[in-house]
Amino acid sequence: MLFDVIFVSLFVTGWLICAFLPWLVLSVATRGNAGLANLPLCLFAGLVGALAVPIMGFDGAGGLSMSFLVAALVPSLLLGARRLSVGALPAHRAAQKPAPKEIRPE
Repeated sequence: MLFDVIFVSLFVTGWLICAFLPWLVLSVATRGNAGLANLPLCLFAGLVGALAVPIMGFDGAGGLSMSFLVAALVPSLLLGARRLSVGALPAHRAAQKPAPKEIRPE
């Protein structure tokens, strides 16, 4: 029983690391513009995708390696779909803010 918990936690940790890597690569490539709100979404999507592989019946050695591949591929597709739908965000949000109005004493 304890060994099962240890191995399942190691699998989940490995899947979460694989799901973290696409977000990290996009964050570094865009200088921190990947969106911190997308991190939990990427981790959850990678974990669900990796858990879906053994549930679909691929439970051998090939299924194990495929689950790690899917754990990295699903967040990559998710981030790619987000970038295509939203578009590239401006590097500085300060450029979008209107300048404060100057108050003149009368």
